[in-house]
Amino acid sequence: MKNASPWFPRPTPPRPEARWRLVCLAFAGGAAAYFRPWEEKLPDTAEFWPAELPGHGVRFGEPLVDDMEELARDLAAALTPHDDLPLVLFGHSMGSAIIFAATRALEARGLQPAALVCSGRIAPHRVKAQGIHRRSDEGIVAEMIRLGGTPQEVLENRELLNLVLPVVRNDYRLIETYDPAPHPRIRAPIRVFCGEADEDANREGLLAWGELTQADCRLDYFPGDHFYLTDQRDDVVGALAAFVERELGRTRDPKAAGA
Repeated sequence: MKNASPWFPRPTPPRPEARWRLVCLAFAGGAAAYFRPWEEKLPDTAEFWPAELPGHGVRFGEPLVDDMEELARDLAAALTPHDDLPLVLFGHSMGSAIIFAATRALEARGLQPAALVCSGRIAPHRVKAQGIHRRSDEGIVAEMIRLGGTPQEVLENRELLNLVLPVVRNDYRLIETYDPAPHPRIRAPIRVFCGEADEDANREGLLAWGELTQADCRLDYFPGDHFYLTDQRDDVVGALAAFVERELGRTRDPKAAGA
């Protein structure tokens, strides 16, 4: 395996036909394993590198990071040696803010991702912090239940909850204290994915991702709520791959039409 970074503990082996590399970032409290079922859904033209944040998943026990700029710099440093393929970043909820911050950090290093797919969250400069990270444990659990996505066995097991809650609290601190300036705009195109019934992601806020890029920004809706991508996995991965292939085609031929 070409990469031994703790950020990417289980990337797919190099694929001879690969033309792009997909890096996925999860939601608050989530881990890289959430994306593992995507591996068999992706075309052979994509290498799949789900990213593991410090203190999450297989990196549990490492110090958590609650500063977005620090986290973005560290992720950008881990990605910098691997610029042999066009880089595509996908982030769901909290992960969408992380990939945006990491893109700014990468561009500061002279590298540019080919595309971003920001899922299930309005543009970070439009987010109004709710102070969730300051709530009691019970208040955070109530938010986890409201959003869905947390396995019932975790919610019903106090021992497991005691392990998960510090991670979730830290993640909310990470995103609720992140307040990016709208400039400089990144150069990569953005595709925004969201569930039609996601109560926390209004259309205006989703379209505001376009204020953060010099390139194209478009919005796609899928059936479902905040965790629409669990039930709509095939359609999400298919739409992502089609978007990337079109963008790469436009890069090769600037006159090519795209959707």
